[in-house]
Amino acid sequence: MERMIPIHLGNLCRSLGIKICHSEATHIDGTLFIRGDRKIILVSTALPYERRRFTIAHELGHYVLGHQAAFSLDSPEAWTPWEEQAANAFAAELLMPKTALQSIRHQHDTRQLAQIFGVSPLAMQIRLEEFGG
Repeated sequence: MERMIPIHLGNLCRSLGIKICHSEATHIDGTLFIRGDRKIILVSTALPYERRRFTIAHELGHYVLGHQAAFSLDSPEAWTPWEEQAANAFAAELLMPKTALQSIRHQHDTRQLAQIFGVSPLAMQIRLEEFGG
């Protein structure tokens, strides 16, 4: 597990042909742009490292799940509430896989688990609550 956790999002995105670009923008956390063969996840450097990881995983979820609304530069924020939920669930499972988390969750507190998986303590707390603490 040590080699798989935390997941290396840069390698995963590269394997899917997605470029991660960083922006100093503060009005958005991140977004997915696709134009022709170019795929870009834009993420704000104003976010803490762990939040950037979740944002990248969330945007990757939109891509992998085939959500079409934001595949245009004209409407990057046109996701439905269901698509946002699905992208969040995808990101949570990608960054904090249930099987890996369950195998070590009783050996560490929430903050330690968050560090191991490269997520914020809040994201880890929410994930743990999904399957009973």
